[in-house]
Amino acid sequence: MASSETILLFVLLQILGLTQLCVVNNILTTQRLDPIVTPGEVSTHVHSVLGGSGFGLNVNTSILQESECTSIPIQEDKSNYWFPASSSLARSAYRQKNDGSFASVSGNAVMLVYYLFSDSANVTTPFPNNVRDTTLRTLNASSFAQQAVTFLCLQFSGTSNRYNELPVGVSCPAGIRSQINFPSCWDGKNIDSEDHKSHVAFLSTGPDNGTCDDPRYPVTLPRIFMEVYWISQDFEDQRDQALTPSQPFVFANGDPTGYGYHADFVNGWEDGVLQKAISGCNCNPYGDPSCCVDAGIFTFNQTRQCFISNTVDEPVLGNLSTLPGANPVQAPCFESYIATSTPVILAPVYTYVASASIQLPSGTLATSATVTLATQTAVGTCIWKGAGSPSKRLKITYKGIEDLQYQDC
Repeated sequence: MASSETILLFVLLQILGLTQLCVVNNILTTQRLDPIVTPGEVSTHVHSVLGGSGFGLNVNTSILQESECTSIPIQEDKSNYWFPASSSLARSAYRQKNDGSFASVSGNAVMLVYYLFSDSANVTTPFPNNVRDTTLRTLNASSFAQQAVTFLCLQFSGTSNRYNELPVGVSCPAGIRSQINFPSCWDGKNIDSEDHKSHVAFLSTGPDNGTCDDPRYPVTLPRIFMEVYWISQDFEDQRDQALTPSQPFVFANGDPTGYGYHADFVNGWEDGVLQKAISGCNCNPYGDPSCCVDAGIFTFNQTRQCFISNTVDEPVLGNLSTLPGANPVQAPCFESYIATSTPVILAPVYTYVASASIQLPSGTLATSATVTLATQTAVGTCIWKGAGSPSKRLKITYKGIEDLQYQDC
């Protein structure tokens, strides 16, 4: 990290003794929603969500700013951050057993979200209202979108090796850490784009280095960097029970490779607060926010937990016969898959500040379950070509196409 760059580390979920950096927090919800890609509808796969309790089928900055609580310790940050993978409180990653069924990954979740910005004045611009940021990968090794996501095979001692995909054929005794950089150069005009990524770009020399010198993307935004620690070591003694022992894990979208890993962000910061943080929160280069709190830049609650009740009424944890949304496990060729049925939608959504283990009220039937009968044979989009077994053609049923994530192969 350059000396002229400040890190604002604002959320840490406790595990492995990493509490010295920040505070214990929680996952807001885990369910099949994605208000960027499929607004107003059930998403194709499960996401784990952090942030403001205003999260739901549709979100924007004004909705999030009115959130009753946030699962982020900085109480003025009611943004939402979500990703298709986590563990324990947010078990949207799964282990595929040799009978074809799935078990959600157990253990405690750790997640760190960093905001990185220059100490120099007038360099970084806070996120505009309603801006949406999505990370989607390709297999093009020269693409910054591919380089933006990596995985660490964590060791208790020695070197933790980095991979571009989920580690195959190796043991990771301290778990697996997924890492993702968001684009941080903005076109200065559009808060979203048709593909949810063309309005932003990565820095000039890589996802974590460089400047916004492309005239098409001249505005520098804070760089968001997310880490999720997977407690995959809990399954080491069960590898022989997996359908694919060399790499037994699969993301909620049916991806067993890691090339489908992604994350999303919708701005929900209270007006003016992020600008104050960019301008004045450079008192600690290692991410400790306490001096920023002392300066009155934002408030910081280390104990308040925030949860919301489910909108989508379906099981997403435990032992499952299929992945939620009936996503097939697909590699190396992928096709966006929409399930033939849609679960019941519940309303209203309840917000509560309490333990997730407490039985709390849920909404009642708002929209009945539906079944779609039309069928189509998927052709498949390959993330790599060349030698190897061709992927099977899948006969699937769907009512729409989700944004394909593998466009540059």
